[in-house]
Amino acid sequence: SRPASSVRGSVSASSVALAMAGVGADDASPFDEEENDVRLDGALVFKPPVEVLPKTKRTEELQKRKIEELKRKKEATEALRKQKEQEAAQRFKDEQQAKRQKAMAEQKRLELERKRREEEEQRKKMEGGLDTILHTLSENVSAPHITLSCIELGSVRLRLLTQALEQNESCLSIDLNRRGLTDEDGLSLGSMLEKNCFLRKLECEGNNLGVRSAEAIADALRKNTCLQTLNLERNNLTADGNDQKGIIRLAEALKENRSLRVLMLSRNGITAQAGEDFVKAVEANEMLTVIDLSGNGSSGNESSLSVDQLRRIDAAAERNRELASRLRRAERRERFALYNEEFKCRQHYMQVEAMRLEVEAHEERRLNRMRARFDRWVEEVEEAAREEKHIIEELESDAVDRAAANASKNKGKKKRK
Repeated sequence: SRPASSVRGSVSASSVALAMAGVGADDASPFDEEENDVRLDGALVFKPPVEVLPKTKRTEELQKRKIEELKRKKEATEALRKQKEQEAAQRFKDEQQAKRQKAMAEQKRLELERKRREEEEQRKKMEGGLDTILHTLSENVSAPHITLSCIELGSVRLRLLTQALEQNESCLSIDLNRRGLTDEDGLSLGSMLEKNCFLRKLECEGNNLGVRSAEAIADALRKNTCLQTLNLERNNLTADGNDQKGIIRLAEALKENRSLRVLMLSRNGITAQAGEDFVKAVEANEMLTVIDLSGNGSSGNESSLSVDQLRRIDAAAERNRELASRLRRAERRERFALYNEEFKCRQHYMQVEAMRLEVEAHEERRLNRMRARFDRWVEEVEEAAREEKHIIEELESDAVDRAAANASKNKGKKKRK
């Protein structure tokens, strides 16, 4: 134990020693941090002794190594603290993400449950034409072309209709023009198109499907391999021209789709930004023969489709029509060649069959002649046998008569003697 004046002397001596060693205040701060705090016990102050060394090269190196070691410890402590903070932040972030995912899953489950309840209630209330259509679709006995122009459709009823169409094989065309379909209904249509493999034509003109519907239908077209005609006229697929992402995704889907032949997109507010994507998509697609982009902006609007874009799209569609025409002509020629080959094969088959029948008839006539000759031979043999038998019988009768005559003759001679 030492008095306070002694402590002050020791501290000042330590400062002098550091100054003698050429260590600045910034370098000495970690060294000061390593010292224990001063502890007072009544009037006494306890503090570990301070080593005062002379200013030599060896002491300077020792002091520098000590300061570097303290810096490394401090940096390691700071790095560990930051790592713990990052781990805590990551754990908090993961917890928040898990909570959000759980909330989204719960919300999705509740939404599905709500839709299911609505569908069940609608099934109970449903009667008339739509009920008949759903029954025939589920049994795969529906008409090939279905129209719902006189049937009231809501979101729940449309979901029931699309669910019946997912596995249907009898319906080839369905008309949903001007039925007041919304953006949510377009999601149901997209889900149906992903699973249905027999629908050839879908008419949805004059509805209000929206941007999300365009995205859902685009995703479905990437997987669908049967749809040939799609009519989406006047459906506000760009939110009055303010959101082109649904149309752009639809254009990108055309690069992968190989079944669609007719696409109607007039009066949907498509701008030049989406028009360029359509130009690239139609130029890359060799199956699309008709694409209608008319009525997508006024002539004075700079953001509307340009004349050059429309011409390039029409040129690509014309090229596809020529390719399809050449393909049809080649198929027609091939069918005609196949018909000729089939005709020649049938003719050859008929000739072979005629020869076979002629050979069979000749063989049959030969067998008949042989059979007739055999029958005549059998009759001749039987006749010869009968004649031989008759001769033998006559000879036997003559022999008997001669024997009787001889016997009577011999008897008369004996009497005369």
